[in-house]
Amino acid sequence: MPSITVDIKTKFEPFNLLQLPVALFSKIDKRLIFCNKSFDELYTFKRSLNKKDAYKELEKRLIDELNCIYQGDAEYHTFNIEIDNARKKNIYEYKAYKNSEYIVVHVQDITKLKKAQYLLNSSSTMLEKYSNEMFMLAHTDQLTKTANRRALFTKFDELKKANTNLKCTISIIDIDHFKKFNDTYGHEFGDYVLECFCNHIKNMITPISFFSRIGGEEFCLIQDKSDIGESTENIQQILESIKKMQLETPTERTANISFSAGVSEYGPDGTTLDVLLNNADKALYYAKQNGRSCVIPYSTELFEKRDDLLFVQNTARKIR
Repeated sequence: MPSITVDIKTKFEPFNLLQLPVALFSKIDKRLIFCNKSFDELYTFKRSLNKKDAYKELEKRLIDELNCIYQGDAEYHTFNIEIDNARKKNIYEYKAYKNSEYIVVHVQDITKLKKAQYLLNSSSTMLEKYSNEMFMLAHTDQLTKTANRRALFTKFDELKKANTNLKCTISIIDIDHFKKFNDTYGHEFGDYVLECFCNHIKNMITPISFFSRIGGEEFCLIQDKSDIGESTENIQQILESIKKMQLETPTERTANISFSAGVSEYGPDGTTLDVLLNNADKALYYAKQNGRSCVIPYSTELFEKRDDLLFVQNTARKIR
């Protein structure tokens, strides 16, 4: 550092006993007054710079950092400087504060701390990524890449918590005569049907709808902000679109798909997902009993008109 007068050097000699690097700047003008030996030894200077030039470079950078104190914008300032010497890089934390006479700067080597923080952050990122991957695996049907039953219940709980006046419908959609695809063309083609079916529906539904596979050829659709009339109409449109699909089979023939669906509405038809699914399943069963390839909204009146014995014997299957 620049030459220091004997009086100042004597006055601040005790600072040389400290292992902590310390420097003092004039509070009035932008000038380094004193630095102890530990501060002086911070640098192993680059070969391209002599010691004097290296000190000037450091002093200029320090003055730039201390401008906020000199200009009266702050009484305290913390900043980091990375020192690159011939062997390694070190990161130092500089803490500067103004007292009655000087701006005092003391320095701490935080290289190991920064490395530890980096490793911790990297580990946290990896753990978060792993956790997200495990969550996706646990909530996704691996064949169709569609949300599964667990994800369905999670989504419904989220909707209820986020909306005190929740308005939505629950629909169960079941592919008609799905077994014939497996029996006629094999299970590989059956899987292909499921994938095409899911992709087609996911491309047709709105972003706020939630589609999931809940077992076999059975699926569930949550339509947020829709009543039973709107939802029934939407699913009917999906059905008409699905029926136009021509799937290439392992033979020269093509295959068509259709589905049956039952719809229940949050509030009038229940407030828990289990009840809503059960009522939607009743409507689905009714659809299958009435020729399939149709969408039936659940209503109490609809089932009250049915024969009591038939209703008891054929009450909806519990969804596994």
